[in-house]
Amino acid sequence: MTFYDMLAMSIGNLWRRKLRTFLTLLGVLIGTSSIVAMLSIALGMKEMVLAEYSQFGSATQITVSEGYSEDNSNKGNDALKLTESNIKSFEGLEHVVGMEPSINLDLTITQGHYTGWTRLCGVSKESLKKKEIGEGRLPDSNNPNKLEVLMGNTVLTNFYDDRDMENSGYYSTGELPDVDLMKKVFNATSYNENAVEPTSDTTSEEGKEESDDTVSETDSSGEDAYIVRISMKVTGVVKGTPDEYSMDSDSMFVDIDQLKAYLTKNFKKGQIPGQPKNSKGKPFNEWVYNQVTVEVDDSENVDSVLQTIQDMGFQASSNKELIESAQQMIGIVELVLGAIGMIAFLVAAIGIANTMMMSTYERTKEIGVMKVLGCDMKDIRMLFLSEAGFIGFIGGVAGLVFTMTLSAIANIFYAAYAASQPGMSGLDARISVIPWWLVLGAIVFATLMGMLAGYFPANRAMKLSPLAAIRNE
Repeated sequence: MTFYDMLAMSIGNLWRRKLRTFLTLLGVLIGTSSIVAMLSIALGMKEMVLAEYSQFGSATQITVSEGYSEDNSNKGNDALKLTESNIKSFEGLEHVVGMEPSINLDLTITQGHYTGWTRLCGVSKESLKKKEIGEGRLPDSNNPNKLEVLMGNTVLTNFYDDRDMENSGYYSTGELPDVDLMKKVFNATSYNENAVEPTSDTTSEEGKEESDDTVSETDSSGEDAYIVRISMKVTGVVKGTPDEYSMDSDSMFVDIDQLKAYLTKNFKKGQIPGQPKNSKGKPFNEWVYNQVTVEVDDSENVDSVLQTIQDMGFQASSNKELIESAQQMIGIVELVLGAIGMIAFLVAAIGIANTMMMSTYERTKEIGVMKVLGCDMKDIRMLFLSEAGFIGFIGGVAGLVFTMTLSAIANIFYAAYAASQPGMSGLDARISVIPWWLVLGAIVFATLMGMLAGYFPANRAMKLSPLAAIRNE
């Protein structure tokens, strides 16, 4: 008996008992849908959690900051500053494949009667290019006299009306302040503890396209402390709404090489904002960075590199443990949800076994005739197995199509819900994820489970006595 003959006979036998076949298929459909739906929800949760954690660095990145001395102070310990020469020592470590230093300046921004705060982050050109732009363009300027910066999507939420600080601001009113940093002039100032004497003072007029040059103004907080004005132009805004918060959403970004050129040109050595002095009170002869991100070749090697950097005296941390802990927790959820779905499928498998067992009783005489005519025992068993497998296959495909339809509808509604909730609109809002391997696995699993459920009825059909089967009424 050829494969096609067996397939045709299986379909014919199932078609003769339409209602019973349909009810059995319905059970397989429900079982397959249960397993796929449960696993797809678990995978959707995993995707959202990992996407949330990825905003704070991948599992192969280590964040390094300056170390502390034995008295738990970072003062007077020049060897633990993130100087250019110190961070070069990281390059020689085994498994380290890249580094990215950054310089950060805390800024106070004023426009009209609004005041806000942000952080200016000097990052590499590669990091800037990875930012998604929602409005405007990426910074692209080699002019050391004026910085071109990219603004984070939540920067404007940090502004308050100076006339009523308690009852103004985005989180009090739900409305963004009347501030336009891309078109109107604004003053960005930073506290400079290294300033020695104030320079010339100039003022700017609101409504101009660009701000004035760098200005230092005397700060009343101390005789040797000054407020410096940083001249810059916002060229674009990071993609996202004011509620889509991430680690850097309230910062501004600039090419680190342009920032260093700007600071070098506009400030004297020893008076550059954000650059510390050594234990002798003199400026360093090289740049000192606030943070360095070290890239490791594989997450398996993160712990060893992390320990090595910590042994060197620097502070270092990684998201690896946090991400792995989240993955383990989601893995448990996957097992629980998968087990719930498996119970429904086992009920369907019992239905297939019952259908096939009833079929062997009803077709006893047919089985006896086949044996008398010389049909091979294995062919008889394969006939019943193919009928059971066909029920599993059709039920699995139907269940998969049904679940994928529900998954698409659920994702549409969840995306609409997430977009309306503060803090959720930035998420990759898919509550159900059905990857290709789950599609293939569901079909194969349903088919194999169908054949397994039909194995014992098929064995009974194969072992029936031909004469007894023919005499059966």
